[in-house]
Amino acid sequence: MINQNKRIGYSQFFAGLVVLLMGLIQVGCGDGEEPSATGGSGAEAKPSVVTTTTMLDDLARTLAGDHVEVVGIMRPGQDPHVYEVLPRDAQAIASADLVIANGLNLEATLHGVIEGNAKGKVVYAAEHDAIETLGSEDYEGAPDPHCWMDIELWKHYVTSVRDGLIAIDPGNQADYESRATAYFTELDELQTWMTERFAEVPESQRVIVTSHDAFNYFGNANKIEVHGVIGISTEQAPRPQDIAALEAMVKERNVQALFIESSTSPTLNSIVEKVAEQTGAKVGGTLYSDSLGMPGSGADTYITMMKHNVNTVVDALK
Repeated sequence: MINQNKRIGYSQFFAGLVVLLMGLIQVGCGDGEEPSATGGSGAEAKPSVVTTTTMLDDLARTLAGDHVEVVGIMRPGQDPHVYEVLPRDAQAIASADLVIANGLNLEATLHGVIEGNAKGKVVYAAEHDAIETLGSEDYEGAPDPHCWMDIELWKHYVTSVRDGLIAIDPGNQADYESRATAYFTELDELQTWMTERFAEVPESQRVIVTSHDAFNYFGNANKIEVHGVIGISTEQAPRPQDIAALEAMVKERNVQALFIESSTSPTLNSIVEKVAEQTGAKVGGTLYSDSLGMPGSGADTYITMMKHNVNTVVDALK
C-alpha cells in the first residue's frame, strides 16, 4: 500500500469536499433512507456493484452477468489519475454492496471518497498478494499501478473480482466461478495470439515511446523496451531536460515509432508528436492505456483494447 503522506494534496481536498457534500445530501433525506447506486432501495433489488475504471467495469460486467447491477464511475476516455470527483460518486459508493477499484493510488482523487463512504465490501484489485508491482523512478515507494497491462497480472484482478462477487452474492457462486473460468480461457488465447504477433518484430526493434509510463508491465510481459514522456502519473509535468533526453534516445536507438494515448492530455500527446518531428520518427498510432475506448471503437472491452494496442505497436514497428 502507498504511504498516505505521499498522496496528492488536492486529491485529499476533493475527497474531503465530496464527503462533506455527501453528508449534506443525507441530512436532506427526510426519511433517512440511503440512496442506492441503481436508484432503488427495496429489499428485492439486486446487489449493487460500483467500479472505478472502465477496465474494471468491463470485468465486473463480464463476470456478473445479470446477477448484480453494475455502475461505472468513469466514462471511456477519462483519466483516472486526474478524475474530478462528483457528489453522485460518493452516493453510489455509499450505497454499493461492493466497490471495485484498482488501488495503488491510480484513482488518487477517489481513494479518500471510497475510504470515507463505502459501507459494503471494497476490493482493490491491483493490490492482490500475488501481484509483484514495478517501482517508480519518480516517487520512492510508489508502485506503478498499471498492472492490468500484463495479462498474467490481470488474471489476479479476475480472481479478486470473482471473489468479491461471491462474497456479496454467495447464492450465485457457481455461475461466477464458471464465468471466471471461461474468461481465463479467453485470456490464455489472447496471450497466445499476442506472442505470435510480437514474433513478427525483431527484438532489436521492440522500442516504443508513449505519452506516459503506462506500458511498463506491457513491455515486461512482451519483451518491449518502453519509454514515456513523463512517469506513471499524468499529473506530472514534463521537464525540458527530460524531453531533450528522450529526443536523444530516439535518435540514438533509431526508434521506429512513437505513440500517443487516448486518455492523456493533449499537451502530452503534442510533445510526443513534436519529438517525432524533431527526430524523424513516425507517430505509430493511438494506444489505450488508462481507459477503454468508446463503444464501437474496437477497444471497448479489455480484450479488444489489448488487441488494438498489440496490432498498433506491431504494425508500426515491424
